[in-house]
Amino acid sequence: MVRTRKTNRRRGVVAVEAAIIFPILILLTLGGIKFGWLFLKAQQITNAARTGARIAILPGVTVADDVLPAVNSLMTSAGMGGSDYTVTVTPGDPSMVESGGAVTVRITVPAANVNIMPLPGFSDDWNLQGSVTMAKEGP
Repeated sequence: MVRTRKTNRRRGVVAVEAAIIFPILILLTLGGIKFGWLFLKAQQITNAARTGARIAILPGVTVADDVLPAVNSLMTSAGMGGSDYTVTVTPGDPSMVESGGAVTVRITVPAANVNIMPLPGFSDDWNLQGSVTMAKEGP
């Protein structure tokens, strides 16, 4: 009989320990998934900015006709077409930049628009941003 009581007490302790640890493990798992998702989206934003910059440094291109459609295409294929992102090309007219001058393409996406899951304690009042600067090509 004494043996049965010790076994029952141990089972109770294991249940209490599991009840304490399980929510922490769930939170860590969900936080890891969210971080991985946002990291993926940040990489996709940077890739779109890189493509936009690669096009912007070519001679004779315009932002509206060449750079924005390429960026929009990549953002749409990455699932962020309707995420209210902004594309900024500096300077505003890359065709006016001399050869070797810097052209920067920056894409800003509100984090709330690419959030995979809302978690308590994690604010979405910030932006994911990708920025690429390249030297202008041509004569």
